[in-house]
Amino acid sequence: WILKQGNITKHEVSCSHKYHCAKLVVQSWDYLFGKGLHMVVLALRSASVQHVASNHAYAPSAARSPLLPRSRTGRQPFLSPLSNQNRHVRSFAARAAHPSAPHRRQRGAVAAAATQDVSPTEQAPKSGVDAGGKKRVLVLGGTGRVGSSTAASLMQSHGDLVDISLSGRRQEGFDAAVKNRPDLIDARFCQCDIDDAESLKKALQGVDLVVHAAGPFQRRTECNVLEACIAARVPYMDVCDDTSYSQRAKALHSKAEEAGVPCVTTAGIYPGVSNVMAAHMISIAREEYNDEGGFRETPGGGGTHPARLRYSYYTAGSGGVGPTILETSMLLAGEEVIAYRDGQKVLMPPVSGRRVVDFGIGLGRRTTYLYNLPEVSSAVSCMGVPAVSARFGTSPEIWNIAMWLTARLSPPNFLSDRNIAKRLAAMAAPWVKFTDQFSGEKVAMLVEVEMENGTNCAGLFMHKLLSDSVGHATAAFAAAMLEGESKPGVWFPEERGAVQQRVKLLERASKGCQRYVLNKPVWALESDPKRLGFGIYY
Repeated sequence: WILKQGNITKHEVSCSHKYHCAKLVVQSWDYLFGKGLHMVVLALRSASVQHVASNHAYAPSAARSPLLPRSRTGRQPFLSPLSNQNRHVRSFAARAAHPSAPHRRQRGAVAAAATQDVSPTEQAPKSGVDAGGKKRVLVLGGTGRVGSSTAASLMQSHGDLVDISLSGRRQEGFDAAVKNRPDLIDARFCQCDIDDAESLKKALQGVDLVVHAAGPFQRRTECNVLEACIAARVPYMDVCDDTSYSQRAKALHSKAEEAGVPCVTTAGIYPGVSNVMAAHMISIAREEYNDEGGFRETPGGGGTHPARLRYSYYTAGSGGVGPTILETSMLLAGEEVIAYRDGQKVLMPPVSGRRVVDFGIGLGRRTTYLYNLPEVSSAVSCMGVPAVSARFGTSPEIWNIAMWLTARLSPPNFLSDRNIAKRLAAMAAPWVKFTDQFSGEKVAMLVEVEMENGTNCAGLFMHKLLSDSVGHATAAFAAAMLEGESKPGVWFPEERGAVQQRVKLLERASKGCQRYVLNKPVWALESDPKRLGFGIYY
């Protein structure tokens, strides 16, 4: 009967009236029969997102209906990450592990806030007390594909513990992001231009973590967001995929360490999760872990060391993450590739070194090419691997050919201009969008490590939707930082100071994966391993 009352589409009534009519009915029954009927509300709520978006009704969560999810108050008061950090970290981690623990509803705050008319662009930053003990996370570039995916994933896993603001230049972009991802209905909009120092400084007030997803990072000459976070003593992470930018960020390590600010650069899916996969396998080989899974103070004496590391990536079409990946690809096609052989840096042409990689069952063999990616240099400096390379490929194959031709036919420094790369990406976008309908947006990462003693191991990560997977990967780093796993300084993901619990991070990042395998022989991950007999494969 309740569902029938909510389904009044045959009448000439607006979506808003239908929603509120059904809401009143569910409220009555909810009072009598408990919380079971909240599933009905969630269904009606998702159906009304389009109406809400059209009216820009993004008031703070406290001003919404009592039927919608409310914030939970922590048992401990809100604390700055630099003030009594350990106690707050324990509270955050405990609540993350037990999200269903009893909590108090802020009924008085809801009633008071419901009488106020708050403009979405004039929402004042919330302190920890006002946010119900939640930690405030600012996602720069949050209205874009990567930023909104990250925020949605963090909201799904830690919605009771975080208060998320999505940064962008226009309200329309925020409305579109919320419409595309209803999980962000409780997020806030923060108007911010990262190239405007005053705008950025204002946005950082009262924030506990900044997630910088406002790419592309190629051709940026300064790390202004990172420097602003260090000055404001706000923990920072980014999804940078540019070698030069990441090295400039790393150069600020001492400054961040002195300020007591934890920072992690290149903390996305690749680079990011791929770095941690490699570091985890290498640490196992070196016997760097103790029996509890933590780091030994000194490595064990019976381990072996890596001799070669290969990163291989695949993304179908644009991967569903919009024009940014196209612009990034164009910019990388104009950069010389840095690889390492026998401990020596080797410069190679972009989109070269063709290699067919077997990503295993579900994807098979794909063509990949060398690109200049930051995890190559960080693997040498942080893990001491003497030979490292990174390759990337896409489908359909015509796009690999197009990138190869672009890299070969473009005049010197032609693709160094971001405006030119942006125009080329805009020209290619309609065609890529058309082929995406057939190629999908699958993503795969294969990390291969060859050891000095002749053995090898590999890790495989495969997800059917890059647009979701990149959010889970980035949100995994954000959760680790919020839980206090990062030390002060600027770190690459594979460094000990970035993440203490690698297995936990990888479990979070691999959410929804079709295949996730780690530390297995290379042959075990291939599409059709050949058996010679007597347990021997090749």
